[in-house]
Amino acid sequence: MKDVLIRSVFGALFLMVVFTPFVYDVRNNGNMLNLVFYVFTMLGTHELSEMSKKSPYKHSMKLPALLLVTALFMPLLIQTAKSFYPLLFNPVWDYFVQTPALLVLWGIVIATVIILSYWIFQKEKIDFVFKSPFVFNFFYPVLPMWTLAIAYTLTNSIDKQMLLIVLLPIYLNDTLAYVFGRLFGKTPLIPSVSPKKTREGFIGGLIGAAIVMIAILYFAGEFTTYNALGVAGVSVLASILATLGDLFESKLKRSVNVKDSGNILPGHGGILDRIDAMLFVAPVLYVLLALIS
Repeated sequence: MKDVLIRSVFGALFLMVVFTPFVYDVRNNGNMLNLVFYVFTMLGTHELSEMSKKSPYKHSMKLPALLLVTALFMPLLIQTAKSFYPLLFNPVWDYFVQTPALLVLWGIVIATVIILSYWIFQKEKIDFVFKSPFVFNFFYPVLPMWTLAIAYTLTNSIDKQMLLIVLLPIYLNDTLAYVFGRLFGKTPLIPSVSPKKTREGFIGGLIGAAIVMIAILYFAGEFTTYNALGVAGVSVLASILATLGDLFESKLKRSVNVKDSGNILPGHGGILDRIDAMLFVAPVLYVLLALIS
């Protein structure tokens, strides 16, 4: 009972950290969530570095990796600060906006997700990624979070609400997959990677998340056949990608024989344990929705 309470409290705190600046941004056309993306990326980089020390290769390149994260996010953080100090000069961001860089980054993210998903189903360990921890860290978790932050900054306050359509299915799928797995789970999904995940739980989470999202749409007064199909489609894709993200991180941890990526969130583990699904889902689907809108 105590463990459940601790997990629930810190789970709620995590959601508060994400959604409080998000609500501010929607109401004030700001980009405060970039601070959260930056902190999550820094913490994820730190955790990945610590995991690399448990691999056969030992080296981590943590300091250069943290400096790279800061350099990449600096134009975004300056852009965030311009909401409070409009006279700030940000030539890097102004140049970026005028180029098709987001499309290029999005394409690289999709290719990265495909490759990492492929590695999930390999019988061998994937500890080889720690041969070049700096390079691997760029593609996971830096590139997905950086791409998401760029797309978020380019999006106006109204369209920023699309992030809810992307993030809600992740948490709905996670909760419902757990419930259905506990009640009906018999067939392991990929036992060599995550013995507790079942096919029944996966299907229950996928379908359940889509139904709940359609119900939310209905009670919000935005229900049309077109909107329902769109939300259901995004929810299904989010559930699939979220499961792949979770499985990849499980595969990565098993390759270096660790249970959690860290211990910053009691009852949950590390920050990578909380954002593993987001890394696969959010940059892919949020950029897609931003481009469509």
